[in-house]
Amino acid sequence: MSHRSTFQLNDLFPREIDIEVCLKTLKIFQKLEGDVNCVVWDASLVLAKYLETMCQSKPDFLSGVRVLELGSGLGVVGLTAATLGAQVTLTDLPEALPLLRLNIAENKSKIGSMGGYAIAESLVWGDTNSEIQKQEFDMIVMADCVYYEDAINPLIETLKCLNNTINKKPTIYLTQELRDSDIQKKLWSVFYEKLSEFFFIEKIPEEQQHVNYRSSDILLLKIIKK
Repeated sequence: MSHRSTFQLNDLFPREIDIEVCLKTLKIFQKLEGDVNCVVWDASLVLAKYLETMCQSKPDFLSGVRVLELGSGLGVVGLTAATLGAQVTLTDLPEALPLLRLNIAENKSKIGSMGGYAIAESLVWGDTNSEIQKQEFDMIVMADCVYYEDAINPLIETLKCLNNTINKKPTIYLTQELRDSDIQKKLWSVFYEKLSEFFFIEKIPEEQQHVNYRSSDILLLKIIKK
């Protein structure tokens, strides 16, 4: 069965995202309506464009780098990294994989032409038996993943498990939109406090981010395990 046949075509529409540094344009299919995992969020664009900015100053920043994306959604960040030369495993819940795999297939030739690679796998946060958590990665990326209270502890546990290697700990890049609701403010505060127990956290200033893709209400963090 093709990826496309999983969906009603009139439920999807494409969004084009230019990766200027390598003159490629990603085509990302998103849903007309739905909850999470259905649209391109601003935080994912901020992180994707930051990776592009880093590649402008360091052309080999992602070349051959093993990248894991958590909570990939439509795959904007992971697909950008792959188009910039990384070997990327994009992960999300099983129900998110059909659309994610459609977007990988749609951009496969562009990714391959740049020496990158992308696959999508299921990963349930907190599942310590996952084969993915036994692999080694150079970098972990995640955009706008903190929005459910029940997911905070499993996400922290997953990040800890992925950092168990003694020789090399992956660098984590995280973006999060700071929303105004009291619930979301509290969730982020709880997550940040728990994260700080196990990881060093560095805020990347706006002036180091992409000139057109940055915002005062979207945090960009660089995280390394203590």
